[in-house]
Amino acid sequence: MQPENNQNAMPDSASSNADSGNVETQRRGIDDPNATFEDLPYKPQLTEKQAKRANQTLKGMLLSIGFCIAVFLPLYLLNPQPSDKAFDSKVDLAATAQQAGDAVGYELLAPPLDEGQYANFARWQNNAVQGVPYWEFGVVSDDKSFVWVRQAKDANPTWVALITDAAAPAGTEQIDGVSWEKRTKDANTYLISEQGKSTIILSSDTGQEELVEMAKKVDAQLD
Repeated sequence: MQPENNQNAMPDSASSNADSGNVETQRRGIDDPNATFEDLPYKPQLTEKQAKRANQTLKGMLLSIGFCIAVFLPLYLLNPQPSDKAFDSKVDLAATAQQAGDAVGYELLAPPLDEGQYANFARWQNNAVQGVPYWEFGVVSDDKSFVWVRQAKDANPTWVALITDAAAPAGTEQIDGVSWEKRTKDANTYLISEQGKSTIILSSDTGQEELVEMAKKVDAQLD
């Protein structure tokens, strides 16, 4: 009997190891749409220094954000959102006019106001425009209309032109027997009158009716 030729025979274990080795060495290319993280030729890793720098950068960002919040939050809390009441600033027109009038030596306008009206500012302007100091105050009616009143002694045409923003003449108005020059520019209407030594300028951008009513009050005080 001839002995069995085993030259071409290979143990099953060797064949299995060879197949396993082929599987391990066969990686997909990085341009293969089916490639996974395991197919990368190497696995990127941060060194200890790189990881430390990354942590420091993150900590720096968090500290910066915390610092910004600490700075701006108190400022925000100290400046609350405006409300309707914030603009309801009322002044004692008569008392302010009396005090300023005593200082300048002549009577300043402070007409009695109707119900629903109030003065929201009143002041003596000593920083003279064209050498003319003047008294001014504002009157709010029903929280929607506004009249600006200015009074100057020894005024001149240049001062009037500056106060009225070079508004164009638009005729005259007779109000309770007193003549008022009317000027207009854009939405603003001006009434100008010479009474005694005072030049009175009334202005409004909310309508002429309020101007006429204020002119009557001024005439009544200076009459």
